Amino acid sequence: MNDKSKKISSYLGAAAAVLGANSAQAQLLYTDIDDTTVVDGIFELDLDGDTIVDFTIEHVLNGGQLGNVTSILLRPGDSIEGNLALGAAANSFNYVANAVPGTVLNPSAGFSGINNSLKVGYMAFLVDGVAYPNSNWAGPVTDGYLGLRILKDDSACFGWLRMDVADSAKSFTIKDWSFNPEKDTSFTVAFELLDVMDRVLRNLRVAQDGHSMDVSTDSPIGLRIFDMQGKELYNADPKASHHLSTLGWSTGIHVLRVEGENWHHNLKVLIP
Repeated sequence: MNDKSKKISSYLGAAAAVLGANSAQAQLLYTDIDDTTVVDGIFELDLDGDTIVDFTIEHVLNGGQLGNVTSILLRPGDSIEGNLALGAAANSFNYVANAVPGTVLNPSAGFSGINNSLKVGYMAFLVDGVAYPNSNWAGPVTDGYLGLRILKDDSACFGWLRMDVADSAKSFTIKDWSFNPEKDTSFTVAFELLDVMDRVLRNLRVAQDGHSMDVSTDSPIGLRIFDMQGKELYNADPKASHHLSTLGWSTGIHVLRVEGENWHHNLKVLIP
């Protein structure tokens, strides 16, 4: 087994371990809705299905005095204390993270995406089409994840929400969300979807021979490849095997984005 195969196997083993660690989580509340797009409006999220709004996601299009501000804002529901989101504070503002699938949500995670005093977290903030630094949701974003925490009887419970954001944050689309009602129990972002992803990635094969590369698995996958400057070099619809030429590509690390129906995974490969 070569070094690259070892690295892939190591990742897949870690992914399987994450799934195994979460297999004891029972009674998860997974909610799949028709894709709901919001333009210049508000989406009210009832994460745990108790009819109480836990968070609002607000889209502002061409707002501000000059009509040149577009933003996406995350707020806790009315009169709800302790509802938080993954993120970080920077320059006196709080920015909501775009969580990676597999991120573990627990009491020690960085739930600083919402300002405790102002009760708002910035997902995207653009002026004249230019995003402020730390705007993790300025778009385009496909299958981004919010990591969320709410309080139930003064105990922490965790969940996630999956959404897309259009280019320049001109709209957002809510896809689905999930909630673990077990109090003070860790939860994994995209837990239900990781099971599907793991089955596909477990049999993923990447082989290089000179200027040829083969990427294959047992199920059809979409494939996109980027260099480290973000230039897209390859983009193909789902199929079980991708055969491509790397002739003319620069040497160094490249990113393979493997895409399923509801998930994606980035894998780094070295082009010699």
